Amino acid sequence: MLVKIEGFASRMLGLIAGAALLAMMLLTFVDVIGRYGFHKSIFGAAEIIEQLMIVTVFAGLAFITAKNEHITVTLMEGLIAQHMAAAQRWMSIAISVGCTLLITWQMYEHAIDLLRSRKRTAVLDLPQWMQPMSAAVLSLVGLALLLLALRRTRGRLGATGVASTHSD
Repeated sequence: MLVKIEGFASRMLGLIAGAALLAMMLLTFVDVIGRYGFHKSIFGAAEIIEQLMIVTVFAGLAFITAKNEHITVTLMEGLIAQHMAAAQRWMSIAISVGCTLLITWQMYEHAIDLLRSRKRTAVLDLPQWMQPMSAAVLSLVGLALLLLALRRTRGRLGATGVASTHSD
């Protein structure tokens, strides 16, 4: 049951990131055509695109965190894997978890500051705290999914968040 929830949540993060990216592209396209073709741009398009960009980036980050599919550089992986594969795997996971926690904490703190100051966006008059709070929530969801996958696989995540087939 937990595996189904993880899979569903992970797919939803990917769909959210993809849908936000598609909406951002379509809005930009229509806004440019309207601005240069008809001298009428979409009111608040820049702010809407800004909101969608935050959703795209942080839903995408949560998706790759949950799947453990971060970009890696494997210059010395063969040498390191021969001597300390388990340490390498756990160090990679610890850095991923640590960075995600740092991002989540900083976004949450920023959202609370903006909530207290009651700042609003310039054009659409939206509360500004929503942007960093959505980033914090999406980061936290990705981290929770990664930790669930780690618990399920006992720390043997492969490149796609599934149990690894190599032995230590």
